[in-house]
Amino acid sequence: MIYVNSCGHDSHHPKPCNIEHKRGVPDYLILLIKRESWIYLDGEKHTVSPNSLICFPPDTYIHYGCDAIGYNDDWIHFLPDAQERDIFLELLPPFCQILHPYNFHRLSEYVRMLSDIFYGDSRYREQSIDAFLHIFLYALQEELEENSNDPSVQKYYSAFSGLRTQIYNNPANNWSIPALADSLALSLSYFQHLYKQFFTCSCQQDIISARLELAKYYLTGSDMSIRSLSDFCGYDNELHFMRQFKKFVGMTPTEYRQKCAFIRRA
Repeated sequence: MIYVNSCGHDSHHPKPCNIEHKRGVPDYLILLIKRESWIYLDGEKHTVSPNSLICFPPDTYIHYGCDAIGYNDDWIHFLPDAQERDIFLELLPPFCQILHPYNFHRLSEYVRMLSDIFYGDSRYREQSIDAFLHIFLYALQEELEENSNDPSVQKYYSAFSGLRTQIYNNPANNWSIPALADSLALSLSYFQHLYKQFFTCSCQQDIISARLELAKYYLTGSDMSIRSLSDFCGYDNELHFMRQFKKFVGMTPTEYRQKCAFIRRA
């Protein structure tokens, strides 16, 4: 079994940060870095681009940070038991290297779900964490292999992944797909083709998904009115927001809020 000691998703730092563990940490650490930052590897300082991943073994010197406000990452601290160790080591990526998984967003979503399990009180919490971490590590191997085998990924994926992270971090922006294509000096049709190739959905679908995920978060955790929420999530028209929410979520925003409130009371 693999045990998770701590984990976190979308950990934002409100100030510039400088994190140093001179003696390392007592477990394995995976960082999914979402903001341009820096890290020391073998005594040299390296720039880390958004949507990078780094894995550290136990008791290894760690020093990384960000000189700007808003450093953001996902992280998992974990250890295998003795029976799992050999298989576990085969699943891990290379240590202390800046890696660029093919579908970074997929891995970040797995960390989000893992965090939900970790901080929950499920009867089978440890077993679920173990199973989910195995899924994460297998998916990580796939994403690293995909990145190394596809020349178009090597050329464009990092830039597309960065754009996708911007969309999910700021879904209410007035995103223009032609402007996004222009920012990469690509034709609109080729931009759309690559986006769907990389993420199995269109850029417009991702914008909608990001806005609806933001809406669900605030419907669950705030008393914001539907009108205010529609504007907050980037919709000019409240009715359009309500129709789109029902189309993709299967219920109206009010029904979703009532359902979540009922679940919390149960």
